[in-house]
Amino acid sequence: MVSAAEARSLIVDSITPVSAEPCSLQECGGRVLAVDVLAPHDVPLFDNSGMDGFALRADDIRKATRESPVELKLLAEAPAGRSPDVRLRPGTAIRIMTGAPVPEGADSVVEQEQTEIRNSSVMIHTAPAVGRNIRRRGEDIQAGSVVLRKGTRLNPGAIGVLASIGIERVAVYRRPSVAVLTTGTELIGVSQIPGPGQIRNSNAYSLTSLLRQHNAAPVDLGIASDSCSELRVSIRKALANDAVITSGGVSVGSYDLVLDALKTEGVEIHFWKVNIKPGMPMAFGIKTTDDGRKIPVFALPGNPVSSMVTFLQFVRPGLEKLSGAPKPEPPLRIRAVLGEDIRKKDRKRHFVRGIARNENERIVVGTTGSQSSGVLTSMAAANCFIILPEEAGDLKAGDPVEIELL
Repeated sequence: MVSAAEARSLIVDSITPVSAEPCSLQECGGRVLAVDVLAPHDVPLFDNSGMDGFALRADDIRKATRESPVELKLLAEAPAGRSPDVRLRPGTAIRIMTGAPVPEGADSVVEQEQTEIRNSSVMIHTAPAVGRNIRRRGEDIQAGSVVLRKGTRLNPGAIGVLASIGIERVAVYRRPSVAVLTTGTELIGVSQIPGPGQIRNSNAYSLTSLLRQHNAAPVDLGIASDSCSELRVSIRKALANDAVITSGGVSVGSYDLVLDALKTEGVEIHFWKVNIKPGMPMAFGIKTTDDGRKIPVFALPGNPVSSMVTFLQFVRPGLEKLSGAPKPEPPLRIRAVLGEDIRKKDRKRHFVRGIARNENERIVVGTTGSQSSGVLTSMAAANCFIILPEEAGDLKAGDPVEIELL
């Protein structure tokens, strides 16, 4: 049995990224850059105004105050997208809009709120420093610099940066295809009416939804019954993808056949069982293909909550590495205060489904109720996991805890 930290390290260290492909800016959100991106030019391309106001010479109005404003003659107007065809002279100003090029001769822009127009002149009520409200050429990005590095996940801001330097397509890692295989003779489709001992296959929907949420392309292979031959056929199909997730069949029962089927199909199991609750009977392995590809295989427990918890703790960082992230980001964890007692008698790391809320400027967290690994509504209600370390014992209301935001 391995610890949660050991399991994550083994997974991340074993996985290599998928190949890259060109992608348009409209389609690359959430993908990971496969190359460094260099700036072909400065951004902005010219000195421009950061405010609606008046471009002027700071020296002309160094004594201006609200009680004793300085009057400047208005020469012209500079709208965004066009430069004025006059040069600023001493004692004059040019009305300018946000984003417009700073006129020749001007070294400052006074915002409109600090001025008053009188006929063909403007009264300035403040004395700005040189450079006030001017966005300099190259202030954001300098030509030839590395704008975004390989391994950067493209969020909306990063996509906007690419657009600002004229890049329409960029090399990103592919969305990995991930086969999802749910196992168990007791499982039926969601549209079927359960008979005695049968349950609907919720795991396929939870797992494919999680995969889409984490920028992967799920391939639902349906249900495999508790039969060695059927499992092997399904696993063989699954291994045609970039990664494989199975759920169920990894405990110690007579019908838990998944591990043996995986081994028979050439999957090298790196670990089985993690010292956590829920989700202990999870396994991870790698299938090395004849052409040298390494396909990660995550064998998750069949209990619905255990399946989702192990996905979030172990599949998620593996997917990030598979998708090109050089160092998967750890989940966001913050400190909170328990709002109720929690009993803990074992030496496992617990992921307690919790509901965190802001109470009088502090984060208070309580459980969702029953923590049975079969109570899927606990995951639907939760907005965090309450992390109870291996060494923790019983906790009382008011004790500090660490929570992981979902």
